[in-house]
Amino acid sequence: MTSDQSAVTRWGRAGAVYDFVASIAFVTPWTAGLAMELLGVDGNTPTLLFATLFGTVVVMWSIARWLRPQPVLIGIDTAGRALFSLWFAWALADGQTRALVVFLVLELFWGAAQLRALVRR
Repeated sequence: MTSDQSAVTRWGRAGAVYDFVASIAFVTPWTAGLAMELLGVDGNTPTLLFATLFGTVVVMWSIARWLRPQPVLIGIDTAGRALFSLWFAWALADGQTRALVVFLVLELFWGAAQLRALVRR
């Protein structure tokens, strides 16, 4: 493994750990309800359903990237981070909770770090 591939692996795994930690609370309706309450988001049943569905997918995706930090998977994740950033910005512009700013900044950071490692390889 070259040092450039090693950087992709390191940043890919680090991003996977961040995603796991940031999303694990959204894997069950009970924990998602608590997390959403802390974020100031209404935790009605349809919202909790989608939060737990997405939380489960992100946690599973983070495990896949941790176990197999291949450049193609890190590239797909980097594109996903760009889209997540776009949707966070859209929600903020629509007046949603300012707590999203933290998530937006972190998505931009991880996306930029992964993109940099991918471009340098």
